[in-house]
Amino acid sequence: MRRLLKFLPPVFGLLLLVAIVFGLHRVLEKVGLAAIFAAFLATPFWDVVRAVGLLAASICIMAAYDLPGVFFARRCGGSPHLPYPSIGLASFCAYALSHVLGATALTAAAIRLRFYAHWDVPPGGIARIVALSGSSFTLGVLSLLGTLLLADPSSVPLPGALESGLLRALGLALLAVPVFYVLAARKRDAVVVLGKRIALPGARIALAQIVTSCLDICCACAILHAVLPAAPGPTYTTTLSLYLGAFAAGVLSGLPGGVGVFDSVLLLGFSDYLPAAQALGAILLFRVMYFLTPACLAGLCYAGHELWIYAARNRKP
Repeated sequence: MRRLLKFLPPVFGLLLLVAIVFGLHRVLEKVGLAAIFAAFLATPFWDVVRAVGLLAASICIMAAYDLPGVFFARRCGGSPHLPYPSIGLASFCAYALSHVLGATALTAAAIRLRFYAHWDVPPGGIARIVALSGSSFTLGVLSLLGTLLLADPSSVPLPGALESGLLRALGLALLAVPVFYVLAARKRDAVVVLGKRIALPGARIALAQIVTSCLDICCACAILHAVLPAAPGPTYTTTLSLYLGAFAAGVLSGLPGGVGVFDSVLLLGFSDYLPAAQALGAILLFRVMYFLTPACLAGLCYAGHELWIYAARNRKP
């Protein structure tokens, strides 16, 4: 039995690698090279340069996504001190690849398990890292959407004519969730939900979660806004509200990269501002830059890490 358990981690890593290759292949099949080049050539040079700079910043944020969870695991004890490059590698690979593989929560957890288990992080520590990293996006969406509804309800394109007072009340309700989370984390070490005790990370780590997620979402949306055609179209806040809805719908769909769902929601939202062909070209270019480029880079990083583990294991006497 112990011999079989020894083979479990490398087999698990190999299966993940196969899933990554398959997921990338499925997504790339649905993106035509001719359409990519057409969208690229239709975008002004300096807009592309700005978008590439924002993409570099976004990749750095992806690499920092696991830091609050790692700090939480370390604070609870039993978790080893990990170098920042290792944390960045696990965080970037889990973030970038989970959107290509689909079932984001499960695949991101599986990739993090592979990395952190290899670095001798105990199961409880891995669970804390996965829980905080997985909840960060939801907290960021609630924070940003709540702030948008409170500050400028008219910038959020919702179906139907709703009064600004009602929209602000909705924004306040959304914003109350992350605020309550931070306050609860400040005053209590744990809460009991449905009879289960759930440890809280503390106010500083909770705030770090929310800030990291908000920066990630705002930076990704800035990439999309940068490649939109120059026209009297949507403002950044309108693009942000559309992006929040489209990204959340894509994640909930469970499809790799939210293919179809993400694009359809954005295309519908931009239909009041831009011709469908121009909007679709910008969305396609954004998808290639924000989803496919980091995913391909993360796939290479993951494969290189697996090869390094295999070589290190064979060097042992």
